[in-house]
Amino acid sequence: MEWAPWVAWPLCVLLLLVGFLGAFLPIIPGLPLMALGVVIHKLLLPEVLSWWTVVLFILTAILAYALDIAATAFTAKLAGATKAGIYGALLGEIIGLFFALPGLILGPFIGALLGEWIVSRRAFKHALKSGAGAALGLIAGGLGKGILGIFLIAVFLLDAFIF
Repeated sequence: MEWAPWVAWPLCVLLLLVGFLGAFLPIIPGLPLMALGVVIHKLLLPEVLSWWTVVLFILTAILAYALDIAATAFTAKLAGATKAGIYGALLGEIIGLFFALPGLILGPFIGALLGEWIVSRRAFKHALKSGAGAALGLIAGGLGKGILGIFLIAVFLLDAFIF
């Protein structure tokens, strides 16, 4: 397979870079793309990366998704959201996936706002605060995924070129 390095390296680097950007941009599934790049690289060039690195990438991608959802719920709760507001934020995050970037950004905010205002019948000012807390969680989740992305790139570089 003389062609494998010519496909594996550029494709892996592309997926790592796009995935890293996706850690900050909610419309791109960042860490899953990074994991896909490492899996493809391992399959085409099995002698370069260890399976530990591949498993670490996959588990980190799963963890990042869970942390992203948890950050939205946690910050909404910190802002005083009830269960209706928290579930509204989570539902808004899921529904927002279908409305591109504006939906991804506004989904948790609108979900928490509506959950507090309509379901819990709280004052609009309080509902607005809960929505802002949910939006803050989206930002915190993006920063957390960015840190995980830097960690994964360091692991990739260490495994591919040093160990």
